[in-house]
Amino acid sequence: MQFDRVRRWSGSAKDLTEEIQHQTGLLNILIEPPALRTIRLWRSKKLLSQPKGKKFGFRQILEGLATALLLKRGWTLASIGEVLPNFSDADMERQILAESENRDPNWSAAIAQGHSFAASLHNIIDTAEDAVVLLAQGILKQYTRVLNQEIVRQNDSMPSELYRAMCKLGRLYIEEGTPDKAACVHTVLDRARHSFRSEDWRLKVFSQNDFRFSDVVLIDPDLYVPTSDCTEVAQANGGWGEDNVVEYRLYQRLKTYTEQLGTRRQHLGYTALRELAVRHSLIGEKALWDYLEDRQLLPLQERIVDTFFDQIPESWLIKGKANRCAYCGTLMHPHPNDQRFKEGRCPIRQCNSRYTPKVSEALDPEQHRLLVAKPQILTYWTGPGIDELAIFDTAKQQGLRAELYPESDLCDVSLNDYEIGIDAKSYISPVSLALRLNQSIGGLVYYQRRIIAISDQLIADNPSYLSTLQSTLSKKGDPATVEVLPVSAVIKLLQEVAYAS
Repeated sequence: MQFDRVRRWSGSAKDLTEEIQHQTGLLNILIEPPALRTIRLWRSKKLLSQPKGKKFGFRQILEGLATALLLKRGWTLASIGEVLPNFSDADMERQILAESENRDPNWSAAIAQGHSFAASLHNIIDTAEDAVVLLAQGILKQYTRVLNQEIVRQNDSMPSELYRAMCKLGRLYIEEGTPDKAACVHTVLDRARHSFRSEDWRLKVFSQNDFRFSDVVLIDPDLYVPTSDCTEVAQANGGWGEDNVVEYRLYQRLKTYTEQLGTRRQHLGYTALRELAVRHSLIGEKALWDYLEDRQLLPLQERIVDTFFDQIPESWLIKGKANRCAYCGTLMHPHPNDQRFKEGRCPIRQCNSRYTPKVSEALDPEQHRLLVAKPQILTYWTGPGIDELAIFDTAKQQGLRAELYPESDLCDVSLNDYEIGIDAKSYISPVSLALRLNQSIGGLVYYQRRIIAISDQLIADNPSYLSTLQSTLSKKGDPATVEVLPVSAVIKLLQEVAYAS
């Protein structure tokens, strides 16, 4: 075997430098062998797992070669340092030999198990934090009703945030294998007088190190009023209601991932991943790897899959095939009315409300491992992205200098740097959208001309949409500077701008 000679090898940093250079030549792999100074840098960043006070060994030869190969593929040192401990010596050796023999190495498969556990824990913590934010919001709304002499009742009059929080808490209890202790609103509100790490809640996830709200108390234990922490937590995720809470978390997660690419690449990475969610919400695993590699995003591949994609459930297949929507490209879902929707129906509102169901291709999951964007991604990014990309694609076709999701989402589409900023919105309620804009117009504030583009389908369904939105928008400050137009009018405007230039 290639590495038999060095399996019992040991030596100094200088010896390791020479041995990695020697192995690079023997393996005929096209990497830049690290110099002694680089080896010391990698050791300081814990890329080389040298036990303190001991010499380097065979493991460090593999780590050195793997680090050089992953750097060539566009990984950052921080990303490499995070994944290398998940490799066994045998796994690492197999990937290095695959590189040497010009076979397709599968670095991701070797670390899938470690990432799968981490992803599962992250998902549980995400659910727990969303539950606490919604609970805080529900408590504040319920407290306002109590001040108005209303009685706390567990029925349809209960704030939706409080109800959704109880549902998520109940899920956490059930997933931990314990009885649901969140079924009664009065019990939940009583427990909110205690910190989440206390025995009163009895949820293990609330004691995890990564859970942010372990010590938070939402209701004052003596005065029975919302605490200042309750107010802060309610505003922690950028908006009220489950939709805003989840969307904000997805946005923050994606920004965190892409920031690890470094300042020069983070914005390009953000745009590429948001575009991926819209154009390729149904994708084969190999095609996904190719997409990420072409855009130097391989260091993020496992996180992207774990956070944003699911393997297609068998129950979503139709006659054993995954049917792709001919319009938006996502996975068609089986429909109860299988006589009318024999080949399934697109699950995306912005698509199914506009087009008659049509399949572009039927994919065989036996031939390729297929992935589909998670329901939250389809709801908050893929659906709204249909209009966003229609505007962007039109701008590019017209020869305009357009940018998609500039600077990690200052707006959806910008023209001529900061001259025009466009945000496409698909809020079903014009009042909800106006209230959101009255709080903040977001990154549009940086643009000279600020445009909100409203889906034509929403306007067709509700002819008073634009007038209701305009009447609810504040007549002062930043909201007063925003132009509100249908998407079709924005596309026509782009054609006029191109003609004028």
